[in-house]
Amino acid sequence: LGLTCDNASANDVMPNKLGYRMLEFEGQTSRIQCMLHVGNLVAKTMIRQFDLPRNQEMGELGTEHAE
Repeated sequence: LGLTCDNASANDVMPNKLGYRMLEFEGQTSRIQCMLHVGNLVAKTMIRQFDLPRNQEMGELGTEHAE
């Protein structure tokens, strides 16, 4: 028996509680994190390196080249 859930902290407790109630469920060892959610977190982290610093937001970019 397996359980698929995302990385929310509430989902860290839930598998253990299920393990106490269901003998065939092995708690955290039966938990599978959602691959789409993990992939989304990885993609966001990789794309973040291309974000502009706060002082170069869209409104301020045009003023740098005007001087």
